Amino acid sequence: MSTTNATNHIGRKISRIRELRGMKQEALAIELGVSQQTVSNIEKSAAIEAEILAQVAGILGVTPEAIENFDEEAVFNIINNT
Repeated sequence: MSTTNATNHIGRKISRIRELRGMKQEALAIELGVSQQTVSNIEKSAAIEAEILAQVAGILGVTPEAIENFDEEAVFNIINNT
């Protein structure tokens, strides 16, 4: 049972979590020690290396699993129900 499809696009999930945290690509790039263009490329990637995912997750204050399992619809349902 593989869930590697268009809805499991890790880069898009990183982008949304970053945006929900109010962080710009430049700020994430500085924390990672890379260029803003590199962050842009990460966010365009459907999959990224586990080491990079762990670094990004730490900066965003979440676990790598939270990024992998991020469901924007569920987040909005939680917000709307509280």
